[in-house]
Formats: sequence, C-alpha cells, structure tokens
Amino acid sequence: MQRIERREKRKGSSRPNRGGGRFNRGGGRGRGRGDDRGRGRGRGGGGDRGGRGGGGWSASRKGGLDIDDSVDGPSVNNSGGANFHANNKDGRGGSSGRGRGAGRGSHSNVKVVMQTLFMSAENQDMVRDTLQSLRMEEVHEEPGFNEMNEEYEGEYDELDYRAEDQYWITDKTLLVEDIQINDRATNSAKTAPQENVFAIRKLQRCGFSMDHCQEALQLTDGDVGAALEYLLNDLFNISLDIKDADNVSDLTEEIDPELLEARNDEKMALESIYDTAFEEKIPNKCWAVNLELPELAELINKTLRQGMENDVNHKPKKEKKLCDFYLKGKCKFKEKCRFSHSLPLEEGGRMADLSHPIYNTLREVEADRKPPFILEIRFPPGCKYPHEAPLVAFSSLDDDLLPHSRLNISQFLMSLARESAQDSLPCVFTLVSALEDKAKLEELISLPPPALSKPVIVKTPSSTELKSCQRSSIQSLVYNAQEKETVKVEKKSSVPLDKERPQGAESFFPPKKRKDEVPRASNPSEIKRQNKTLLDEFKKKQTFKQYQNMQTARQQLPAWDKKEQVTQLIASNQVVVISGMTGCGKTTQVPQFLLDEALLDTNSFARNIICTQPRRISAMAVAQRVADERAEKLGRCVGYQIRLESVMSQYTRLLFCTTGIILRRLESDPLLDGVTHIIIDEVHERSEESDFLLMILRNVLDDRPDLKVILMSATLNAELFSDYFGDCPVLEIPGRTYPVQEFFLEDAINFTGYHVEDRSPYARSSKNQSGGGGRGLNLAGAGLGLDMSLDGVDEELAASRAPSEAAGDRVLDMRLSPKQLRLRYPDVKMSTIKAMAQMDLEKLNFDLIVQLLEWIMLGKHKFPSGGAILIFMPGFAEIQTLYDQILGTSEFGIRNKSKYKIIPLHSTLSSEEQNSVFNKPPEGVTKIVIATNIAETSITIDDIVFVIDVGRMKEKRYDQAKSMESLDTVWVSQANALQRRGRAGRVQEGVCFHLFTSHHYEFFLREQPIPEIQRACLEQLVLKIKMLPVFEEMDVEEVLADLIEPPSIEAVHGAVKRLTDLGALDENIDLTPLGYHVGSLPVDVRIGKLMLFGAIFRCLDSALTIAACLSFKSPFVTPFGLKQEADEKRKEFAMGNSDYLTMLNAYKGWCKIKEQGSHRAYLYCQENFLSIKTLQMLASLKQQYVELLSDIGFIQSGLRLRDVERAGKQHNSDGVAEITGLEANVNSNSWKLMSGMLVAALFPNIVQILTPDTRYAASSSGAVVRAPNAEELKFKTKLDGYVSIHPSSVNFQIRHFPSPYLVYHEKIKTTKVYVRDSSMVSVYPLLLFGGGSMSLDLYQGNFILSVDDGWISFKASSPQIAELVRDLRGELDQLLSDKISQPDMDLLTCPRGSKIINCIVTLISTQ
Repeated sequence: MQRIERREKRKGSSRPNRGGGRFNRGGGRGRGRGDDRGRGRGRGGGGDRGGRGGGGWSASRKGGLDIDDSVDGPSVNNSGGANFHANNKDGRGGSSGRGRGAGRGSHSNVKVVMQTLFMSAENQDMVRDTLQSLRMEEVHEEPGFNEMNEEYEGEYDELDYRAEDQYWITDKTLLVEDIQINDRATNSAKTAPQENVFAIRKLQRCGFSMDHCQEALQLTDGDVGAALEYLLNDLFNISLDIKDADNVSDLTEEIDPELLEARNDEKMALESIYDTAFEEKIPNKCWAVNLELPELAELINKTLRQGMENDVNHKPKKEKKLCDFYLKGKCKFKEKCRFSHSLPLEEGGRMADLSHPIYNTLREVEADRKPPFILEIRFPPGCKYPHEAPLVAFSSLDDDLLPHSRLNISQFLMSLARESAQDSLPCVFTLVSALEDKAKLEELISLPPPALSKPVIVKTPSSTELKSCQRSSIQSLVYNAQEKETVKVEKKSSVPLDKERPQGAESFFPPKKRKDEVPRASNPSEIKRQNKTLLDEFKKKQTFKQYQNMQTARQQLPAWDKKEQVTQLIASNQVVVISGMTGCGKTTQVPQFLLDEALLDTNSFARNIICTQPRRISAMAVAQRVADERAEKLGRCVGYQIRLESVMSQYTRLLFCTTGIILRRLESDPLLDGVTHIIIDEVHERSEESDFLLMILRNVLDDRPDLKVILMSATLNAELFSDYFGDCPVLEIPGRTYPVQEFFLEDAINFTGYHVEDRSPYARSSKNQSGGGGRGLNLAGAGLGLDMSLDGVDEELAASRAPSEAAGDRVLDMRLSPKQLRLRYPDVKMSTIKAMAQMDLEKLNFDLIVQLLEWIMLGKHKFPSGGAILIFMPGFAEIQTLYDQILGTSEFGIRNKSKYKIIPLHSTLSSEEQNSVFNKPPEGVTKIVIATNIAETSITIDDIVFVIDVGRMKEKRYDQAKSMESLDTVWVSQANALQRRGRAGRVQEGVCFHLFTSHHYEFFLREQPIPEIQRACLEQLVLKIKMLPVFEEMDVEEVLADLIEPPSIEAVHGAVKRLTDLGALDENIDLTPLGYHVGSLPVDVRIGKLMLFGAIFRCLDSALTIAACLSFKSPFVTPFGLKQEADEKRKEFAMGNSDYLTMLNAYKGWCKIKEQGSHRAYLYCQENFLSIKTLQMLASLKQQYVELLSDIGFIQSGLRLRDVERAGKQHNSDGVAEITGLEANVNSNSWKLMSGMLVAALFPNIVQILTPDTRYAASSSGAVVRAPNAEELKFKTKLDGYVSIHPSSVNFQIRHFPSPYLVYHEKIKTTKVYVRDSSMVSVYPLLLFGGGSMSLDLYQGNFILSVDDGWISFKASSPQIAELVRDLRGELDQLLSDKISQPDMDLLTCPRGSKIINCIVTLISTQ
C-alpha cells in the first residue's frame, strides 16, 4: 500500500529562513518558525518549500506523495512543487505557494496513512454490472416517453408524462384537483371526481364497473368499506335506508352478547382451520379469507386457452413490456400499470433475479405472494348474524377472471349465506367449501353478466384532452388528509434527470398521516346532528342517580367555588391563566365547567375543547376521571389520545391529549379549525413542547379571535405566563390539603438509626472528603472502600486540632469534617452526625430507603398507621433496583405478599399497569407506589399519606461532549420538592421525608427548574419548526426568539449545523425527507438515523440494539477493585475494534443464554461483568423503537409495543427479531455493515489515527518492521485536535489498526480530551455513508476520493475503481432519498433497490 504521510516536526527541527535560501527559489521573501507544538509560519513566492508553513499546503523536494500533519487536509505533491488544495478553510494558499495556519503536534514524527482504495476483480465486475443495469434503465426511460406516446396513446396516457422532480405519496393517495374535461357534444365542463384510485381499484376487483365505483365513493365520502357495502346492497337487492344508516354510531351500537359469543366461536374455529389465511380486518365488522382456489385458477386458464383456439384471426399474445419505473422501484400506478410488474421467469417458474444472498436467505420469499382470491364477510350495523345473512364479497387479483364472473360468484355465495341464516348457522366454512366445487364454478363462469356489472356509456374525451388533463393533474398533486382536505404542493426547483441530485433536494410528499392525529369532522350538518344528540343525552343523564352523586363529589372541590368566576373570565378574555395548588381540582373541573356551560345553553351546543397534558398517563387518568364524574363511558363525549393509542369518537367534545398530539395536528391544521377552547395544563413544568406550543398559540390568536386559550399552572410563577400573553388575567384557586409534616435526611437517619456498614457501597470515598472532589451525582452504587471508619469519626470529634469554626453556607455537606457537621447541625444526635460523616450523600442510598420503609410500617412512632406510601425515584432503572431490593426483605417479601401491594409507576409501563396505581387496595393491605416525577403534578393518587423523596430526577440535557441529547440524573428544585411534599395529606395528615439535608435544600437546590428549552438540544425543535406550515416563511432564529424564554443564538446555530451535517436539512436550511422522518421520531436525531438505516439495510435488530446502547448506556460494569478483570472480560466480546459491536456481541450472548433460563442468564451477567438491569432496559428500548418505526411506515405497519413484548415472552427474547421477521434482519450478523451504519449515524465524529515513522529491528534474517507501541499512536479530530482513547474502550492500548479512522460517540474532558466509545471504520463505509458529498479529484495522475471537505481522503489504485465508487455512491444517495421519501417502498422486492443494497452489502462484507 502506497502511503501519503502526514508529518509533525520535532522540537527545534524548524529553522528560520529569512529569504533568499535554497528553498525559496521563487525569489520571494520567506520566514518560518517551529516548535514542539508543531506551530509555524512562513511566506514564500512559489518555491518548493515556500508558503506559510503552519497551515498551507507545501510541496516536498522529493518525488512521490507527502502530507504534512500541520495542515488541514491531504495534498498530492511531487518534485515540481505544485500544491493541490483539497481543503483550505483556515488560511490562504494556492499554486503560488502562499498560505497560513497553525497546528498542534506531538514531540515525535507521526503520520496518518492515506489508504489506497483496492477492489477485487470480482467486486469490480459486480459493481460495474450493477451500474450498467441501472443505467440501461435510465437510457430506456428517456426515449420511453415518446415511444409510449406513439405506441399507446389513448390506451394508457398516464405514462406519457413524468415530472422532472419526483413526487412521492406514501399513503398511495393521488387527488386530482380542479380538472375539467370538455365534452364536445355539450361544451359543458365536468369536474373530475377526487376518489382514491386505489379505492376504485379495490372495488373493481369485486367486479363493479368504474362508474358504479365512483358513484359509491361519492355517496360515502370516500369510505371504501361503506362504498363496498353500498354496492353489495344494490347487487343483492337489499334496501338500504341511508337516513337511518347515518344515525348509527359505532360506539352506541351494542351487539347482543349471544350473537357476539357465536361470532367469536366461529372466528376461533376459522383461525384454527385457515391459520393466517383468515384475518379479522375490523373487529365485529369485517372478516377476510385469502384463498388460492386452484380449481378456479385452472378454469380461468382453460377458458383463456379455449378463447385463443376459437379465434381464427388469433395473433400470438404479445408479452407485456417490463415497466421501466417498476425496475426503479417507483411506479406509482402499481397494479393499474399497463406494463408488466413481474420479473422474467426461468424454467420451472422461479424468478430469474433471485441469485443474491438476500433471496438465498429468505426461503419463504415465494410464499409471501398474496393469494389471488379473497372472500370478504361484512357485518353492517344492525346485522344479526348468524340469525341474519352478512354481506358477502368475492374479489380476485387475477385480471383474467372477468368482472361479471366475480359478481356472479358473489351472488351465489350470498344465496348460500341466506340459506344458512334461516337455520341460524355460521356460513363462512360453507362458503369456502362451495368455492372448491369445480362444477359449480364452471357454471358460474359461464353465466351472463348481471345488470349491475354493465358499465354506463359515457362520452370519451380525445387523447389530447386526456393528456392536458393528466399534465395538469401531475402539476397539482395534493396530499389526501384523513379529513378529505387538500393541500397544494408546489415544486421548488427543477432538477434535470440526467444530473445527480443531492439527497433530499427534490420535492417530496410527507408520509401518510399517523393514526394518532386528532380526528375532526368536516361536515357542519353532521356536527350539528351530533351536538344535538349529545345535548339530549346530557339532559336525560341529569336525572340519573350516579350522575347526581358525582356532582355532589365535585362540589366538594375548591375549584367548584370558583366556577362562575372561571366561566365569566374565560368568556370575556381570549387568554386566561389559572393557578392553583395541587388538589384544588383545576385539571378535572375547569374543562367540565366549559362543557357544562355549553350543554346548559338551551339554544344550541357548539363546543370543542382540547386539554393537553405533559404525559401519557396523566392524559389517560384525567380523561377516565372526568368520564366517571359525568357518568358516561370513556370515548363518548370525553376521550383521550396519546401516541399510538386513543379512546375517542366523532362525538368527543372534550379531548385530553399529550402536547405532541397537538403539535402533530398543527402540521396539517395550523389554525386548529373547529377547536373552541384549548387548555394547556401543567405549564409550570416548562417542557420544550409546552413552551413551543405557547409560542404557536400566541401567533394563532390573531387569526383565530374566537379561540380561547386557558393556561393552568400548579405553582406561583403564573405572572410569567400572564406577561407573555400581554398581561392576561390570572385567577388563583386555593388548594385543599391536610397538614404535612416535613423531614430531611438527618431526621430519617435519626428515626431509623441507620449506620454505614463496613465496605458499604454508600460509604464516603476519599475524593469526597474535605477539600476534594466535585459535585456530580454518582448513582451507580459501585463498591467503594470505607475511608472514614466510625473510630476515625470519634477521634476527629474528640481531637482538639479539628477545626472549630463553622463552614460557609455554600460548602457542601460532603466537604465538611465531622466537627463541622456538628457545628452545622447542632440539634442532631451524635450518632446521626457520625452516620452523615461516613455516608456518600450524593449516592442514591437504597439501603436507607428500605430501612425507612420498614420503620414506617413497623416502627414505634406517632405518625398515621394507615395510608399508601409514595416513593419518588429518578428513573426506571432505579425503580427496578428498589423494587427488587424491597421484595428481597423479610417484611415485604413473599412471606407477607398479601400485606403489601407494590406498584412501579413509569411512563414506559402499559396503560393497564399505570392505571392500577389509582385503585384502592383492600382493607389491611398497604399500597407502596415507586414512581418517577410523573407522580409529582401530572396525576393525583388520593390515598397517599407518606412520601419519600430521594431528591433526584431525570432531566433532558444536551451534552456538548457527546454532541447528543442525554437524560441525566440531577437534583430536584425547591419547587419540585414542594410539589412532592404536597402529594401527601390528600385524605388525612401526611408525612414527607426528603432524603437530602435541610441545609442542602436551603442553599443548593434551585428555586425553579431550568426550562427544558434552555438545557436541551434544539435539533428536534428546529425540525418541528420546519415541519409546521405556519413557519414556512420564517427563519429558525426568528421563530425561536419569540419563545417565552428563548435559547441562546449559539445553541440555535449549533443545532442547524448538526442537522445539516446529518442530512436532515439541506444547504438552504430546508427540510429533507430524512429530516421529516427523523423529526417524527421522539429520539435523538442520530439515533433516529441509525434506526432508519437499519431498517433500510435489513439489519434492524442489531441496529436497534446499538441505538439502545447509544440512548441509554453500555451494559458493561466495572466493580471497585476489579477493573482489570472487567476489562479482560470486555475484550473477550471485542469485535472489529469497536466498542459498539462489543456491546452488541454481549447483548446477543445474553439473549441466547436467556433461552436456557433466567438463572443461566444471571450467571452469564455475573461472570462477564454485565448489568442485568441495563440489559433489560436495552431490551425495553428496542421494543419501543419497533413501535416507532412501524408508526412511520419503515417496517411492517400496525406493530405495537404489546405485540413485541408478547413475542418476547413466547421466545424468551426481546421479541424484536421475531416480530419484524427474517426479511428485516437478513444482514444483522454482518458486523462490517454495522460499522457502515455507525458511520451514517455518527458522522462527522471521525478520529484520525496517526502512526510514527516506520522503524526496523535487527533479526537473524535481516531488518524487520517493528510495530509501534500503543503510546506512540496519536488520535486527532477535525475540530478538537488531539484526543486520547478512554481506558474503558476496547481500543485502548491497541498497537495496530487496519484502518486509520475511528467513528466515536462521545468525548469527555478531564485533564485531557478522551474519546470514550469508538469503532474502527474502513474505506468503503466512509466513502459510501460519510455525510455530505463525495468528491473525486485528479492530480498528477492520482485519483483522490474524499469526503468531509477533503479531511478524509483515499487514493484509488486505478481510475476505474474511483469512478465505480463515485457512481455507486450517487446511486445509493438517490435510493436512500427515494426510500426515505416513500417509506413503504420495499427495497427487497424492488429490483433497483435490491440491486444497489445487495451490491453495497457484498462490497463492504467481502472487500
């Protein structure tokens, strides 16, 4: 391998040269300086070594290639003295030899090896063949337009025009807006209908004509299911009262339990008989059986052969031309396309293009073909099946089965269903059996067409008119929202097809709407009818006993006394702030005041209220409580909506939802049409989303003067929000709680008699003694030695030399000597002072919590003996640790299981698990709730008497060292502590224990928490701004400056820069398709990109594992005193010089051993220094990521967290690989490909590895190359200069790296800058997945391929290889852009996509 060396000068090796010397032959003046730090300056007039020696490119006197490490990029030079500038950001420089700059170096000569790019002959042929096949498609595509127009004009004119920019519509919906066709006979313009062409295609598969399909869809507002039922009623001569049908509500329809039981029994039988061929598409509404029916297929082929034989003038059937656009994976016409969408078949019927490894691994790829015939059973409203026949529809994907034959079969099946209904018998099995009767099928095929199948004769417009119509339709593509609204999309630019387009440059359509959007009706008459129904129900309900009892309970709340004042204030002001202490009832009562006010108005009822909650559990809990108070079923007038889950209907007029739901609605409905009141609850929490929503609403108010905004806060900072909204009025509601006694850490130790054991993990270490250490939290609980024994404390207290003066208030308790602690806490017992002097007060002390629990339940005290206990913990991992430790005690363990109900409460738990916290336990059972700050203000647990507050919480912060967002454990604020104390005393006098000292509370806790907008990464917020149409004409800085407390301008610019580097924003700061999808995922943008690329490259399971490790932490632990043993075990899992692959290897090992039982998994973790709690958390994160990817359409749709968890329990794994299938994970075992995925996600976090000059050692056979020592290797980043590998990394002390580049996750700065986790990456991943564009430059016969503005460069061994890699990168960029623009494009079955992906996987894996 030819090397291009980057050199650093030794100390003193740079000598002054003040002009006229031999190295200044250009005749100019020059000077230079150098020192041990590699800094130098110089000026020259074009000589061989002229130039400002610190930062410009300079030539070498020697021939060949040479790179000086004091510069910022590679240079190719020879004896001619010319300078090749790949990067020259830091100074001036050019062919004149003039430049400037600076560099930091080491004391010895080091170089970064420029690798030569090689490619085997086999791989060259593979890449060349792939590119040629793709180019042939492009060549065919251009002239194909004219050929299609000439050959098929009038037959299929939609193919005669393709816009230069590609428009993708991921929900397969194409609307044509304002298209007019002139009928020459009448000269009257008729507007083309806006039905979904795919809905029409579905109805046509049942045999109905185009005109009937359009008519049905128009009558049913585009509902394909309702349209099918309408057509079936017409076919079967069933009278349908449309007026009555309109009055049917899905929620009010109650199916007779006897009928429901009979249907469920039949469904279970059908599932056991037909397995996956049977599916319940809509519960209790629609069943489907997918059928092969070989008898019918044989009859269809026989009929075709007979027709061909009987046709005297028969011409051989012309084989359909293969669709060019299908080969590229983007034919929008799908089954409707005139050209073939089937690959050529070999002898035996196998596809000819199934040779690559993906298809070899997917043995069941042929089985994925959808059966050609479908039997659909529909139960319309009011259907009494099995006592009454359902609607039966027979459809076919085989176009050779004539439409009228399909209708004849449906009519025959319907007659059988009616016969079965006479005897109240289930009919589905009978219908399927009838379809296997060959004689009957032959008879049905020969029947004449029924009347309904005959098309209506219409005037056909000329081809010219059609062409004009189609061109206008392409130019006015619109996105079909769920509400049947249309949004015009205009092209931003025109990019020629023959030019390479950067990723994300083309216009694109956002993907299909998620199911978690707030539905809203668009028919005013329907809304009026629904409102009248709700009004009648409310009047009737007022006489119910249950409703009257609930009203009595509501009247006991403090908020009830302010009812009139609340409604009057809201009626007379557009914005109102309501502040109330915890327990006053503002969250449940204020929305009901507004709803009741409208319902009690006898003239009319027109109100639509949305109330946002900061968390999922609070939205569900409050909605359920309000529905109970109104004596109605949840989902009728009152409902809730959270991500991926909702209980609501068209009748819902009071909706509780998370803030994110409203922000997603604003993407398509910027003015919140139809909403009359929006309530933002818990605004005092100052989350990023709530602050952002407040800013949007303030802008919306001018355009929506009828919209009322109510802000509700639980603390006393209401004036801040009032000022933000122009001094809007503030209403205070008093709280209603019993007195709460408050105690701190010193009191808890005094009550329990807690003391620190020898070798306790909670003992104070020497670094935390007086005069040392920092303030960071250490919650790991690793075993630390007992540095201050009890005898030592006694001695210091007794020693006269101990300091007698009191320490300052701003000195932490951890910094005090025992004597100073005694002076600070004079009223505390001496035994408590001793315990405090020995304890590490910044660690989370699980032993103390358990001992305090035992004292509350068993100790002799005067506090209440009954009531529930609430323990506040920072996060899920801490909750799990405490939960296990509590169950391990004798008091709370299995022996006394019936006495205690221990409930963990965290946002990741299921809705059912979260809701159990509100249920009161039976008499004699004590409820112990272990919760995060989710229980601080968002929810109210009425029976809480004792609160234990550990004083910590998780806070989202942006880590500059990692350039990633993290969830850190921090101290709570005084406001948080006050809220936690208020959780006690709801039903009687309460007690609160804060496990931090009173001095720490007074002097070290913030008064208020830092607003999330000022401490979190702004990348997700910037993407939201770009996604919202209301801000499309505004700069990001301008938008964020309007926030209630805006972030710094540096933070905004940093976020935009990172998003641009990632590819989420283009060079014009416009949103790219990647940015849209990453912005839709509630994770860090880099983790989101890794998840997307894992789905695209079929390595999903491994990608999600690494994504979970990046999001959470490494599963490896290092116990105190066992560092060497832990490092050795970690290295046993090492793979590919990568910390991430090492974590992946360890996780896979745990999953595999877990199949043998939980005990074996426990031993595996103990032997290999792995945290089982961390591994379980990683599994939980992976399961959540599957749900997120399914929601945005990148993997199989409809996957939910409960489905993944169920699959995990069945296979004793995390369930990800099982639920996503073999197709999504075919490349999960390719660690080289995973390295490429890390480059795609973490770029530009790249480290260069600099090695010393080659040295030789004498041997018996002569001089041999001596490998450098690990200390001689140097590591350098583009922005930070020299860094070091962290000792915990598997790359620490490595002497040789096959590739001179590492990609890293985080940096840590202590005495020097460390790269903590890193992964070596080779040539091809850097060139193919590195951010930005790849450049190819030719200089003096050397082809240089570079990325990152030339900072990463490779020399190609031949020009052919350079061109192949460049062209392959261009094809990959376009493919990724297309896939991200259209998530439902299947790259496995798409010929173009599969070729590119297979080529890249093979190249990376084998080269």
